[in-house]
Amino acid sequence: MSDLAAILLAHDNPAQVRRLIAALAGVELFLHCDVRTPQPVFAQMLEGAPPDLRALPRRRADLFSWSLLEAELLALRAVLEQSRAEHIIVLSGSCYPLVSIEELREELARWRGHTRLELKPLPYPPWSTPRNDDGGLWRVRRRFLTLRDRVVYLGPVPLRTSRVEPPRELRLHGGAHWKIYARAHASALLRVLGERPDLAAFWRHTLLPEESAVHSILASPELVGEIAETMIDDPVWYLDWAPPSRGRPAVHPRWLGRDEFDALVAARFAPPRPVGEPGDGYRKLFARKLSPDAPELAELIDELRRV
Repeated sequence: MSDLAAILLAHDNPAQVRRLIAALAGVELFLHCDVRTPQPVFAQMLEGAPPDLRALPRRRADLFSWSLLEAELLALRAVLEQSRAEHIIVLSGSCYPLVSIEELREELARWRGHTRLELKPLPYPPWSTPRNDDGGLWRVRRRFLTLRDRVVYLGPVPLRTSRVEPPRELRLHGGAHWKIYARAHASALLRVLGERPDLAAFWRHTLLPEESAVHSILASPELVGEIAETMIDDPVWYLDWAPPSRGRPAVHPRWLGRDEFDALVAARFAPPRPVGEPGDGYRKLFARKLSPDAPELAELIDELRRV
């Protein structure tokens, strides 16, 4: 059994998913594919996959909604039940490792017992919008209209109803969806959500719970005890956020192509973060989002990972 496991949340680009699976050789893999993905596309993702890859039951997983986070949580439970991995990586199909699996394993061995994720206390100014200048608090202090755990939109606008106060125990934090769980922290997260159904009920009607629910729970001492004191802001994914358009913040990071390779080299060879130390400028372990229109970038990264 491996000391590392990875959850892959995919919905398209089967060739890219297959390449990611190959790049993660030696890691226990758990694949979730959105149920809306045509079966032939899903079958293509699995072509040539190692026999021990677990294809998880498929369900709908929408961006910005509880349905996406629930897919992650169900996958997390499967990993804890079927694997002894000490770290659990959560990736999309457009993520890619910047370091070899050996290097990844060596670094995470030093970080045993630590979760690695972006962790920004709310309010976080980059999450303000022209209509909601409150650092992203509007995402969790308004109740959004949902249908089967998916936020309902009118055109590009998510529909919201009444104001709501978050449960008092929460220390609200947010960050990118992608993360590396310590096993004990993943177990604590599922335990808290099992014991406190009101927390899941709260986040079901927020916007982008995949960017705040896990972060807030793991940062809240009243919910997870000493675990919260070990949490630091530790973004280990390279992301390139597009510049604002007409004063509006970017909703998604920019697709990465060949032109970003030099920046990825710099991110990969930055100094490794000392265990538990906050701060900027440390090595990135993964990149997102690799463009399916630039397969040569993955080839260049593979050469980089062999250095």
